[in-house]
Amino acid sequence: MPGVIMENGRNGSHTNHDRDQRPNGVNGANYAPERNQEKGKGKADPQQNMTPISPTIPHGLNGSFMDASQHQNGGGNAIPHDMQDRINQLPPEIAHITQGYLPLSRLLSRLAQKTHSDLSSTILELAQMPVPSSAVNGNASHITTVDDNSAENLAKKLRMLKFAQDAHTEWTKALVITGWSRRAEDVSRTIDLKIHLDDQIQFYENAVYELGEVKKGLIHAHLPNPDLPTALEVLTTGKASWMPDLGYIQPPPLTAKEILKSLENLNTLLSIRLNLHDYDSIPLQFKDFTIKSGRVTFKVAGEFEIDLTIADEDPEAQFWFIDFRFMFWPSVPILAPKIRYHIESRVNEALAKDGLTGCYKYLHELALTHKISEFRKQAIDLARAKWIDALKVEALNRALSVQYWLDRYGPKGPRSWIILGVHSGKRKDGRPDSKTTSRLFVRWFRDSKEVPDVDVQFDTVNITTQSLLKTVIAKHVSHILTSIHDTLAAKPLFANRELALSLSVSLTEPAESKLEVQLTNEQHLTVKIEPITGRFVFSPASRVTTEWENYLNVRTINPALDGHTYIERLRRQLLAEEIVNRALSVGWIIANPGLKPDVLQPFVPKGPFPPTILWFRRAGWLEDWCIAVIMGESGEQWLLFETADAPANTSSSNVSQSRRIMSSIQVPSKLASPVPSYEYLLTLNIFAAALVSHYCNLRTLHGKRAAHMLRPSRPSKAVTLPSIYVRLSELLVSKGKSARTGLPWARDVVRLTFQGLELLPPTSADTIVSVVENQTPGDIVLRRPTSQEIAVMITEARMSVPEPNGPNVLININEKVDKDIAFDPESGSFAFRLRSRIGESVIPDLVERLVRVERLVEFIQVLQKHEKALKCESVSLGKIVFTYGNISASHGLDAMELDAHPYKATVDFSAMENNMTLVLERGNPHLRISDFLAKVLNGSEGLDGVASILPLTLPVLRGLDGIENAWTPAPDTDKGEVFVNVRAIDWYMIRYNLKQSVPAPESPPRIRKVMLEVKLQHRRGDPWWYIKRSVKRSDTASRINKETDDIDVALKPVWTSEGPGWRGMRVSAVAQINGVEELLGKLDEVIRNLPVPDDDAPAAAPATVPTAAPPKQHARPQAPKQQQRQQQPTPNQGRIQGQSQGRNKTFKQEIVEID
Repeated sequence: MPGVIMENGRNGSHTNHDRDQRPNGVNGANYAPERNQEKGKGKADPQQNMTPISPTIPHGLNGSFMDASQHQNGGGNAIPHDMQDRINQLPPEIAHITQGYLPLSRLLSRLAQKTHSDLSSTILELAQMPVPSSAVNGNASHITTVDDNSAENLAKKLRMLKFAQDAHTEWTKALVITGWSRRAEDVSRTIDLKIHLDDQIQFYENAVYELGEVKKGLIHAHLPNPDLPTALEVLTTGKASWMPDLGYIQPPPLTAKEILKSLENLNTLLSIRLNLHDYDSIPLQFKDFTIKSGRVTFKVAGEFEIDLTIADEDPEAQFWFIDFRFMFWPSVPILAPKIRYHIESRVNEALAKDGLTGCYKYLHELALTHKISEFRKQAIDLARAKWIDALKVEALNRALSVQYWLDRYGPKGPRSWIILGVHSGKRKDGRPDSKTTSRLFVRWFRDSKEVPDVDVQFDTVNITTQSLLKTVIAKHVSHILTSIHDTLAAKPLFANRELALSLSVSLTEPAESKLEVQLTNEQHLTVKIEPITGRFVFSPASRVTTEWENYLNVRTINPALDGHTYIERLRRQLLAEEIVNRALSVGWIIANPGLKPDVLQPFVPKGPFPPTILWFRRAGWLEDWCIAVIMGESGEQWLLFETADAPANTSSSNVSQSRRIMSSIQVPSKLASPVPSYEYLLTLNIFAAALVSHYCNLRTLHGKRAAHMLRPSRPSKAVTLPSIYVRLSELLVSKGKSARTGLPWARDVVRLTFQGLELLPPTSADTIVSVVENQTPGDIVLRRPTSQEIAVMITEARMSVPEPNGPNVLININEKVDKDIAFDPESGSFAFRLRSRIGESVIPDLVERLVRVERLVEFIQVLQKHEKALKCESVSLGKIVFTYGNISASHGLDAMELDAHPYKATVDFSAMENNMTLVLERGNPHLRISDFLAKVLNGSEGLDGVASILPLTLPVLRGLDGIENAWTPAPDTDKGEVFVNVRAIDWYMIRYNLKQSVPAPESPPRIRKVMLEVKLQHRRGDPWWYIKRSVKRSDTASRINKETDDIDVALKPVWTSEGPGWRGMRVSAVAQINGVEELLGKLDEVIRNLPVPDDDAPAAAPATVPTAAPPKQHARPQAPKQQQRQQQPTPNQGRIQGQSQGRNKTFKQEIVEID
């Protein structure tokens, strides 16, 4: 059977009596019962019992049958086994069918699963059926002599019988299939042979059907046999004898006058009809007509001409078609007879139905359709010839689609095409207009988007598809080049006319459109777009321009939007090569400091592409200084950078140490893109060195809190820098006053002027090349230094003599005090020549020279005054930015050490109300008490109070930050956590929550609280920080009998020792301003090193309080803590406010005398 792989078996139906109820025999053979065998016969072979009796096989001439066992046993007429195998095999022409067959094992396994499932469901149903009433009544005997015929028992028996019958039926079918499967090979061959025969029959039927179709098709190709006798007779005699003579009388032929008279009558009738009767019904397009030779010729410019006439004098009679001609080129000069007949019939039909209006509409639409066909024909010719692989022509019913620039943007890029179709000519409001009619129009899709409101002008009289494509492509090229031009024109380089930029656009010839761009002072670029392929063409051609031309053609899919970036990057590369070549030739050295992109981000202009950066340094410069040329879309920035190694990161020791920018100076320039000529690069050496030294001098003066100002100096040919005017009193410790009289010995102004460069050989530092003695300040001999020479800056400092009424103490000083110090008695001024390497300040040397001069004139009066606590960074009308640092232990409270990371603060008083705001930067320790500082700032003490508080509280706040940072990395460890509470500006509480071990893992954690109190007190007018352990009142009773616990024991070494700026007081400690940070660190170290006590430790029992596990929100990692301090107010500050408002309403300093 199809669908099941069968084995040999017998046919017929099987019943339950065919099966033996006893176990199977040996090797799975069915055991045949002896009682079913016939008497007198031996037992059947087990194999025969297993296999059903096979049908007899015909054999012999008369078709007699013999038993299959005889064939198996062999005989004289038996067929050899190898021959029988070859006979049983099907020929290769017959395909073996395997589709739809299933293994017999799968069928039997599925049937066994189904039987088991049905049995399970039957048992469940029987269990749910009601119990017979006899069992319910308590009849415990299970042995009955009478059948239980109750309804419940019968229902159960019926359900069991139904399951047995269904299973028997299904397994009987399986037995039949199993029997047939024993001869599966024969059945499979029969199926293959049946399908093969059906296919052959289908082939015959298809062949017959095809022959019939061919015969039907030949009917139209059948031609009758030529009538040769009739043709010969007609050609010989001019008539055919078999044709009947109808007896018609031929009219006499018309003469020339009659013909002329008839034509004149037709002309008159046509003129009267068209000018009188049909004048109002003539279409507007048919107003141009001529009457001649008995016909009226209507002309529609650029479309067609048609000749019509009349056959009746009746004005209501229709016009009749005579001739038709197209009035555009190329077109068909003479219509084919078939086409002419078609047009004539349709025109006459339109004239009879709608008159001249219908005739015009039909012929007008015919002309438009023919024009589109002509456009399509020319487009196909172009796609096969000159525009091959660049055009794709598609017919859209009546309209025509032409896609150009096929491979311009790749297979997934945008497409551009035009659709030539017929516009209805209707008005937008839908009202009819007799003056308008349908027309050809073009829809333009540029980069897969339709361009609205575009008017594509093209000739509909002289039809040329190439001209139409050029017009559209010219608009596309114009759009791309115009977009690039407008984007570049908005850049400062072209807006300020530093570089030339011009655009030439043609509306009909795309190859003539071009964009000319000046890239550098010497190189220009012409950008064109090839019309057929749409690819950019750069000229003049070179290695670099060809490379960027390829980038622009391959990488971009929207050149109108980002095409300018490739031109700008080409300009950068050419300019970079030009700068590098010329800079190396004049002595610059390429030196990249190794700054990371994120460090340079504030100085780099934003754009779609990263800028080009060139790094240079001159011989003799310090390695920390270099000059960078940052080339962007807006021009070039020449910046001087001072770099230094970034702080080492202990957590990532394997990572190479990066560098950071310490300061930056922008080289001023009037142009956005200076011309990098040889003269400019040589002058840049002097100017950059002057800027670096100028900046270093200003930075040193700023660091010394020295008041200074800038004033213009005399103009120079090479470099002109402003002079620096510094107060003498700000530079000297004596403030420029005599120690004896207390009067100033000179004017309180010192002028610093840049003079030029000197080149010193490294072997002899004393041998100086004198190049600045006899020349104008700022001028210098330009020559390329060698790599072994050292460039030295020359700065001149001048100061004036004292007031006329003052003591004339300089009268006896010689004109030349030193080789670098001179005095002019006539002008009364000193002159100092100061030398320094590029990147170093001359202020220290200047101070030394001033001190030497001061000693010479015996104006030695040292009035050392501590420097101010605040260092002003910037001052404006709305805010003051200042920095402060650590306290110097040697100079007192009013002197600050401004290290590499000073703390910055801003006082903002720009609000309309009289309220000042103190803004602290991220990471500032004073963020913890910023609310209290704001109160002081807006109080009576003002900024002076803040300046006095900052040095007092900075060390202790840094110590508190250090404690939090020490506990932050591991908040969930066994140690515990720490909290800092601010009671007032001079009062802080440090609370430690120490975890203790618990007896059982499931017990809640036990927390032990330890609190330290930090308070500012005064002794004999000096501020001291007083630190002690704070104990709650509830714990006092537990400490009455016990003077100390393990915490006190651990803290005792600190309470009984001393260090720089602090000392212990037996049960507490006091520290000066410069020692409180160290003291806090030692106390925190003691707490952190405490061992975790056991649960049964007696010393920890009084302070141990079982509590629940602390919430996760109390754990403050380091990164969030720094983020909280950056914002104001922070959550920690809010908690500080809440705690401090109940204790201190106003700022109050507590003065306590310490014994």
